[in-house]
Amino acid sequence: MRLPPLLLACALTACASSGKTAAAVSERGTVTPGSGFAPATFVRTTADAPAMRSIDVRDGLSRQTAMRSLTDVLSQRYVVDVVDPRAGFAMTTWHASLMREGVPDPRYRTRFVARFVNDWRALQVRSEARFARGEEPDVGYDSAQLDSVANELRTKLGKKP
Repeated sequence: MRLPPLLLACALTACASSGKTAAAVSERGTVTPGSGFAPATFVRTTADAPAMRSIDVRDGLSRQTAMRSLTDVLSQRYVVDVVDPRAGFAMTTWHASLMREGVPDPRYRTRFVARFVNDWRALQVRSEARFARGEEPDVGYDSAQLDSVANELRTKLGKKP
């Protein structure tokens, strides 16, 4: 079904004037059918700092156990593509994490990069997201996914309060 340009312009103007997006997004990243918007959890950025979470690793955890825990948490929802246990590094593949009408939308994709730093005393987790809506994709991160993965890693690897 194709909407007349005037009707489409009125709908977009109404959404813009109400301060709401034209797409309704659920917690799971599901967007209403036909919407061409990134999920509300997508944060456009060019800086890495806000897209990173740091987790203090609890004392007494071996490097082998720490790497296994890291890959276990990441592989619960993502495909772990690169693992270097000697360097304390893991990276997932790009994942189409946005669902539209029950089908993954390839225009929105995310991945995670994790690295142990400070002689394995801390873990840095970075989220990367791309939303393609033109020739050049919007670059940023998914705040909900980053917080969720960071919390799971903090539970498994972090210092106990």
